[in-house]
Amino acid sequence: MGTFDEIYKRILFASNCQTQMDLASVLEISQSSISDAKRRQSIPSDWLIKLYDKFGVNPDWLRDKEEPMYLRGLANVDENGKSFVMEDASRGFICKVVNTFGTKTGNTYKFEPIEEIVLPKNLQKCSNFVFNYNAIGMEPSIPRPALVGVVTATSELQFPIISGELYALFLPQEGVIFRRVFHNIDTNSFTLCFDNEKLPTSTISHESFHEKLLGKVSWVLHKF
Repeated sequence: MGTFDEIYKRILFASNCQTQMDLASVLEISQSSISDAKRRQSIPSDWLIKLYDKFGVNPDWLRDKEEPMYLRGLANVDENGKSFVMEDASRGFICKVVNTFGTKTGNTYKFEPIEEIVLPKNLQKCSNFVFNYNAIGMEPSIPRPALVGVVTATSELQFPIISGELYALFLPQEGVIFRRVFHNIDTNSFTLCFDNEKLPTSTISHESFHEKLLGKVSWVLHKF
């Protein structure tokens, strides 16, 4: 069985809740009941029953992450009054957030996971990695702190480099950095820029850029 924190995160995800207050409303209990459960580090079985009744969530998925996640869809009624089953498109997905420091072996990157969070469903196919980022220089495009989604460049999937767009580069000694990139056609090189114009730019060759290129920034979320 998963730990209390693991099960609690899955409950928040399944109920599409962001806060303890939201969850208390969904479960139709007081916030103090949730605080008591946290103190005891024990999930009441009533919570699992309520989530099954409301959303069709599989209790085994909540406890042990055993598929399927849903044993049934959500009941709904069409314009003719006939009931049907649908999936809730508003649900998010559980995403692993990784550190910007990592290793590269061949074309394979390995980054250490630091947390799991629930993100909107529409971001699920927009990134191969989600980084926790808190460095200076890229504000306001990447505020501090932020979650940054990156679509990776692989031998199977390459994308054109568009001047002025944000890209992620992997430097063995520094980890993943984010810069605004400009292509210098005359010299076939690339200039890497911070958004903060007071910080210095750097220029690297075409070969060096593509060697360091991890991917393109697809989305940024400010962490409050």
